[in-house]
Amino acid sequence: MRPAVFLDRDDTLIECRRLPAPASPAKAGDLTDPALVRLLPGVAEGLASLARVGFALVVVSNQGVVARGGATCERVEEINRGVDEAIVRAGGPRVDGFYFCPYHPLGSVAEFSRDHEWRKPAPGMILAAASELGLDLARSWLIGDAERDIQAGIAAGLSASRCLLIGEDQKLPDLQAAAEVVVAEASGLRVLRGAEVSAVDLRPLEDGALDDARTRETVLASARSIAEQHGVPLVELGVASGALRLGVRADRLVALAFAAEVRRATNAWHRARKGSALWPGDFGPG
Repeated sequence: MRPAVFLDRDDTLIECRRLPAPASPAKAGDLTDPALVRLLPGVAEGLASLARVGFALVVVSNQGVVARGGATCERVEEINRGVDEAIVRAGGPRVDGFYFCPYHPLGSVAEFSRDHEWRKPAPGMILAAASELGLDLARSWLIGDAERDIQAGIAAGLSASRCLLIGEDQKLPDLQAAAEVVVAEASGLRVLRGAEVSAVDLRPLEDGALDDARTRETVLASARSIAEQHGVPLVELGVASGALRLGVRADRLVALAFAAEVRRATNAWHRARKGSALWPGDFGPG
């Protein structure tokens, strides 16, 4: 089973809050026109980094605009397709699933004017996605811009520490910053930020694993080869205090992606040699 990152849509992936208010009965913040889909900065890059380390990407979004009569379910699905295409055009991955709740207890459309187990902060969308897509909630995360997003993740059984609230007034300002946290922890990485160089420490599952000369030399050679193949400007490489240090002259996401690729390649080698992973965060075939 794959782990997932569950994602709110509006003001997490795309800008809605600052859009002009749509015509009634929609309200400010409702996106009703697919032509107005605009990705927020860093979204495609952040999603690409999450997909690269093995996470499924699942959008879970309240869309009470349907209950208010401002849009149909078909229009919401059209907008979701527009979000997916915008991500791909910007160089990101396809979203694995879009789930939305058209219900609202104060709606005006009789069919949808009630509360529902899918409406966040209830966990219904997350639980349905986990069941339908075969997702491992124990290893999954959630990123959203509202407290109800966090509450829904916790109610679905996600660890509270893996439900990340983003926003201009939060510790994590946007999805890209949250993605860095997820990728770093999932890959067993520690990112050290400098003015020009992003350095990543990758610590093995077993203390002393890099004391083995063959393991150490294979890891270092693999890192050099991967850096050369992908044009990564590697400026620091070595083993210190039992951890692998990778320093690249690039931004943090490039450093994380490079470290994740080194982890993936050397885990495969170590598993073939000793039957076990060398590094944490290897999701394996299941």
